Amino acid sequence: MVAMSTSNRSLNLSAAKAGLSEVVRSVRRTGESVVITVDGEPAARIVPIGTDPRRLTAAEVATVRALMDALARIPRPSEPFDAVGLLAEGRR
Repeated sequence: MVAMSTSNRSLNLSAAKAGLSEVVRSVRRTGESVVITVDGEPAARIVPIGTDPRRLTAAEVATVRALMDALARIPRPSEPFDAVGLLAEGRR
């Protein structure tokens, strides 16, 4: 059995390595993440696979939409062009 700190569910690297199967099963069973420490400092986190990322705020969604709209308004060239060649011409 791997002894994990119950207050913040952390485990030093050597203990995590020795009991990795148990640590992963515990994370899956409880849904709680475990922090792996190296020399007493947090180094990695094992999280359940079903953990959803933070949802965007309304302001963040509006910012992304505004950026997408602005990008859509940028005129596109009618034909392919050689950017490297254009830069070389400008340096002559």
